[in-house]
Amino acid sequence: MSFSIRLFYAFAFFAALGMMGCNTIKKVTKTEENPNSTQAILRKLETQQVKAKWLDGKAKIDFHSNSLSIQGTALIKMQKDSAVWISLRKLGFEVARALITPDSVYILDRFNDDYASYGLEYLAKEYQLPPSFTILQQILLGNPFFLSRNLSSNTNGDRLELLDKSTDKEVRYSLESATFRLRNMQYIEPTVDRQLNLDFEEYNQTPDKQDFSYLRKLSFNSQETGKVEIGIQFSQVTLNVPTTMPFDVPAKFKKGK
Repeated sequence: MSFSIRLFYAFAFFAALGMMGCNTIKKVTKTEENPNSTQAILRKLETQQVKAKWLDGKAKIDFHSNSLSIQGTALIKMQKDSAVWISLRKLGFEVARALITPDSVYILDRFNDDYASYGLEYLAKEYQLPPSFTILQQILLGNPFFLSRNLSSNTNGDRLELLDKSTDKEVRYSLESATFRLRNMQYIEPTVDRQLNLDFEEYNQTPDKQDFSYLRKLSFNSQETGKVEIGIQFSQVTLNVPTTMPFDVPAKFKKGK
């Protein structure tokens, strides 16, 4: 397996999601409103967001593309707005380690004893996708993104649906009407044949009593990447407890391309 493929495996679920500028939820000014109005739904969605300065988790990763299928275990750590650390393991051994910051990605390749570092702008150019560290954070926490104030809403059975549609993009959100849990998000750019689908499943409480989706299913399709499917099944999650993110390059490692 080439280094470039292992590199893609290490950060694919990040790069594939950084396809546009990210708008997370901004606070809505409280006014008299219909409890079923779009503004009220957004306020509930804001309240439901997972709030964490730190994340420390273990997850099973299933990665499938047109040219590669890999399963493994990942130790995932995050410090909000600062860094995401990932250790990928097969059969109990670490095969790669990644450190992602708001402007760079660093990779250790244990198979070939080499390492690499890239600016996010380089990766964006390589995959034709603008980078977004914020999107990676939101995906790991299970929070919504791409939100704007140009949303319409309606009820469909036991789900609340939000829609943001313009000439160049369409974003859809599906929430449980009883709990306001985010269950599905779709993003489509029809002019360039690019689409993203995310499912958020298996909600349960973390040790600090926050509602957390322990299973994420991501499907991404574009002309540049082809179809990519990624499953992230968390088995352990700890929030808001500081952790370490060791990333030392061994002296014997050579700089890869």
